[in-house]
Order: sequence, then C-alpha cells, then structure tokens
Amino acid sequence: MRIKGYGSGQGGQSGQSGPGRDRAANFRAGHSVGERIRGRVLRREPSGLYWVQVGNDELLARLEVQTEPGDQLMFVVRALTPEILLQALQGDGPQDDLPGLVQRFRAAREAFETRAEPLLSVLSRIPPMPSQRQEGFGIALGGNAEAQRLHANTQSVLQRINEVLASGRGAEARGPAALYLPWLLPGLRRQEMVRRQTGAGFTEASMSARGAGCGGLELRLLSRPGQCSLRLLAEHPDQTGALQVELAGLVREALGVEAEFLGVARLAPPAGAGVLGELLGDTPLWASGGLNTRV
Repeated sequence: MRIKGYGSGQGGQSGQSGPGRDRAANFRAGHSVGERIRGRVLRREPSGLYWVQVGNDELLARLEVQTEPGDQLMFVVRALTPEILLQALQGDGPQDDLPGLVQRFRAAREAFETRAEPLLSVLSRIPPMPSQRQEGFGIALGGNAEAQRLHANTQSVLQRINEVLASGRGAEARGPAALYLPWLLPGLRRQEMVRRQTGAGFTEASMSARGAGCGGLELRLLSRPGQCSLRLLAEHPDQTGALQVELAGLVREALGVEAEFLGVARLAPPAGAGVLGELLGDTPLWASGGLNTRV
C-alpha cells in the first residue's frame, strides 16, 4: 500500500506543509523498515476503498486481502523514503517473511550488543587484525554465557534470512548473503552487512553501522585478488579519520593489499536505515494498493 501525501517525490508534495507533513515525519520517526504494526479496518467507502486506523492515523486504502470493518490487519513497513509503503499481510502473516525477519534480527542484535558492550569495548583494543579479533571474541564470548546465548540467537535469525534469500533464487544463482561480524569492527554498533558477487570477479561488501563521533555510516567495499577499493559515507565525515586507518589495516591484513579510498561523503538524513533494507526488494509479492491519509 502506498501512502500518498507521505512522500517527497510526487507532484507538489516536496513542499508540503501542515498536518500531512507532520504525520509523515511522525510516522518515519516512530517506525522502521521491517517493523510489523497492527491496523483496524474502520469502514468501507462506496468506491471499494477502506478506512484503516494505523496507530493514530486514519488511512484510506485499497486492500487486496479479504476483510470487513472491525477486522484487525497486520502490516509490515516496507519503505519509509521517498514514500511510505506498507505491506498488508493476511491474518498475522507468515513468521518468516523477509521484512519480519530483518526486524527480528535487529531486535536480537540490539539485545546482544547491549549485553556485550563491555566485551566489545575491550575487543576494540586489539590491533586491526581480523584473525586475532575473531579469536579474542570467541574467548571472551565463551566466558559470558548470556552474551553467548544472545549472539547465537542473532546468528540464528540471520541464518534464516539467508535461507529465505536462497529459496527465492535458482540453485546455480549467486545472490546476496547477510552477515553479522561484531568482532571485525568492535567499536561500531548496529552493524549489518550484505555480500554479493558482481561482474569481473569482484566481491562487493556493504556495511552499515553507528560509531561514536561519526554517527551513522555506510561502507562499500569492492575487491578481487590484488585489488580493493573503499567508499565511506558518514553523518560526520570529519570524524572518520581513526576509522579509515582501522579499515586500511583490516584490508591489509585480510587481503594483502592497500585499500584505495574513493572518498568520504556525508550520509544523507533519509539514508542510514541499514543495508539489510536493500534485501527487501527480494520479498515475495504482497497485497498492495493506493493509500491516502485523511487531511
């Protein structure tokens, strides 16, 4: 379902002001991609459209699921920019739909990182050598049963995400894979990664995270034997000096080459939603239609 009046790219909406713009800003501030929210069908219009209440908003929707006034529907937030898109699920929807799994992964990751904060802070003191950091992470995790359990839960959800991705492509196809490697850059939080095979033998790795000082960031790495390039985007590019040095050290140790930095740019405010959001284009077809907010 597309929420007209909740985007910035359609005729006359970029300069929109008043209640509609405020509701859009409030909705984006209060929700995240992949989140599940409940809505209640209020009534049906003669046109066949339905008024649906989602939170404090009444939305006019074309629904392609069987429903009657008074029914409760489950929605998944599919996109927040440039327009707000909601996915209407039949009943409570499948438990393993990709948006729902991404939401579950992020919740599990948050629980793990909160518990493992002291562990990760100590790990940050290890030089940027992937093998040493991974070994240190394993040792530290082995001494913290609760953090170990939360990490295993996070990786379990991530494994299910990759199973869903694999089921949507042929056996010979090489598609994206989601990764969570908190030991690699232990000073960053909310890490998520996507790795893909591209043309000409290149592997592309995308990562999003948050760091002290630099705020939200996204990293794009393109590599093949003997070659590696990096591009970094951050909310505060001038605060990324130490991170650039750390990244160069990791590439040198892991790939045996010097990273070519293609620049550091500012991460635009609408961005920063996490690179796993890029995978949501692989979700199955859903029930959709035009959606308008009441103004």
